[in-house]
Amino acid sequence: MLYRTLLLEDDEHLRRLLELMLTRRGHQVTSYISPLHCPWYGESGCGCQAEKPCIDFLITDNRMPGMTGLEFIQQQAQHSDQFRHQHKAIMSRCWQEQDKLLAKQLGLQVFRKPFNWNEFFAWLAVGEERITAACH
Repeated sequence: MLYRTLLLEDDEHLRRLLELMLTRRGHQVTSYISPLHCPWYGESGCGCQAEKPCIDFLITDNRMPGMTGLEFIQQQAQHSDQFRHQHKAIMSRCWQEQDKLLAKQLGLQVFRKPFNWNEFFAWLAVGEERITAACH
């Protein structure tokens, strides 16, 4: 099964590493260095219908040039039901408590960089299982 993943990460090395690891797990990865570079940025959102979303996973850094991952997800949640139903994770080296709380309220899995790869892969596996089960 092919899982569709949107990856937002400004660190080129980490972005390429995640792309490689996700691709090896069966993900079709679309990545950008910032939400501002993502075509889904803006009031129009991605244009998908909630019952047929464009992506299965959203993985984003929080601190990126121009806009944080939390701001992007909040914006998309206001304009599209698409992002409410996906498996979403956010990562950052530094977490302020209010940002961490907001991330949890938005339904995000929170990872601190450098993150524990076993925890990250366990989170992916749960999401992949849910998607696979829903398709059968």
